[in-house]
Amino acid sequence: MLFRILLVFDLLALAVLLYFFMDGLRYASSGYFEAWAPILLVAFGVLGGAWALHSGGKRREASALLGVIAIPPFVYLLFVLLIVITQPNWQ
Repeated sequence: MLFRILLVFDLLALAVLLYFFMDGLRYASSGYFEAWAPILLVAFGVLGGAWALHSGGKRREASALLGVIAIPPFVYLLFVLLIVITQPNWQ
């Protein structure tokens, strides 16, 4: 169950990454792909590695791998929720 939750969360985070990558292709300079390639490769590699571990029966290791990559988007989501709930004055 934890694996599926983390997998869906990581896939949503990857979808956001892919959106920004595709959106940036319109204005891409010569080094655009070289900057994005490691980010996308790590994201796809972690998801593929977790899937392979889960298929091999190592569910705890697969969930840990997905959990590591889920931390930054989760912290950002908490930050956005904090801003929405508290509605701070930016003056």
